[in-house]
Amino acid sequence: MPRALLALFAVVAGVGLSACLSACGTTAKPQAGSARALAAARTGVDDPRKRHIVCLRAEHIPVRRVQIGGLPAMQIGVRPSGPTVVFQPTPGAAQQQQIEGVAQGAEVIGSALVYPNQAPDGLMSRVESCVAQGVTG
Repeated sequence: MPRALLALFAVVAGVGLSACLSACGTTAKPQAGSARALAAARTGVDDPRKRHIVCLRAEHIPVRRVQIGGLPAMQIGVRPSGPTVVFQPTPGAAQQQQIEGVAQGAEVIGSALVYPNQAPDGLMSRVESCVAQGVTG
């Protein structure tokens, strides 16, 4: 009887292993930290720019979606005069960038780093209001 039980266990384990090998992974995985891996990690995640772009366009402020360093971003107007907004994965990550001096000159609003560039104060106040939508705390 123990041999029959052992044989049954081996068959069940073999079937489970072969099913997992055929469906549990892929042979082409993006290199960790690459732009392709970051894009794949964000698949199915809400775009953080969506709400803010709607607000900016309602204010008649020209804005376009861009990627900076593999992160979602927005360019308002034209560089170097227009503000740039880069979204970090979390508000803590945005604060860390500023504390470490990586985001010098940027204002942290939630998970966004807002670089004013050479934008006038009136434009910056409207941009800040739109970027602050949905931010708590």
